[in-house]
Amino acid sequence: MDERFCGVALGNFDGVHLGHRTLLERLKEKSKELNCSSMVFTFKQHPQNVLNKNSKLPLIYPADIKREIIEGIGIDFIEMCDFTKDLSIMEPEKFLREVLLKRFPIKYIVVGFNYRFGHNGRGDIEFLTGFGQREGIPVEVVDPVCVDGEVVSSSLIRKLLLSGDIKRANRYLGGNFFIRGEVKRGDGRGKGMGFPTANIDLSQDLLLPAKGVYITHTNCRGASFPSITNVGIKPTFSGNKMVIETNIRGLNEEIYNEVIQIEFIDRIRDEKKFENKEELKKQLELDLEYMENYLYINK
Repeated sequence: MDERFCGVALGNFDGVHLGHRTLLERLKEKSKELNCSSMVFTFKQHPQNVLNKNSKLPLIYPADIKREIIEGIGIDFIEMCDFTKDLSIMEPEKFLREVLLKRFPIKYIVVGFNYRFGHNGRGDIEFLTGFGQREGIPVEVVDPVCVDGEVVSSSLIRKLLLSGDIKRANRYLGGNFFIRGEVKRGDGRGKGMGFPTANIDLSQDLLLPAKGVYITHTNCRGASFPSITNVGIKPTFSGNKMVIETNIRGLNEEIYNEVIQIEFIDRIRDEKKFENKEELKKQLELDLEYMENYLYINK
């Protein structure tokens, strides 16, 4: 491989969904043909959150997990930059010359069908392909990927997650949506009812699926355990703060301050306020039975 040159994929890659994966597989294939390394150029932040100070658009995955997924696909290099206001007002040609070509020996560029860049999004596909022709750099545009008659996109997946439609979101992601976080001490009520839970630290900005109870797999200490996860405010106990708490089946050890990963499989029900702890415990037993049957049927 001639590492003096590289093929590069440009985009935000939020969620690294099926459309992104198709693009990245094409990057790998073409880079191999050209005998050069593969590189992704992307940003840590969502541009909307930088351009609009009132925007709080949640990323499907934070930057470190996005990098991890892209690396797992087999891309050689990842350049993940801060998206700044100065960068946002840069004209498209200056961005291509100063940010990309001046720094990287690019031999090939691949983008998605709706890629835009530069000041006010003036750098569109037509501009990019024209620039590539002038500079002798092939530019390839990957067609949209459709599932269930829908064009797969980060915005659609975000919408599905926020509405609790985990199964569809997972189909479009190409894998189970997951949250990773450190286990913190909770109030101990679950343990007192015979349903001890691991509570995830929510100090970082995470995209949380809709409030409710979910069938999940929890990855801890190199193993995967079936689990039931509640996302919500615990209304039975007059809570008002969002929490993620998961009851892990088959793990009976304390895991405080350890990092776990919760993969969301399907949604069981809405979060509900119960009259008392006894009613809640009965429902949790039903949730557990439902989860066990579900995983047995779908194993």
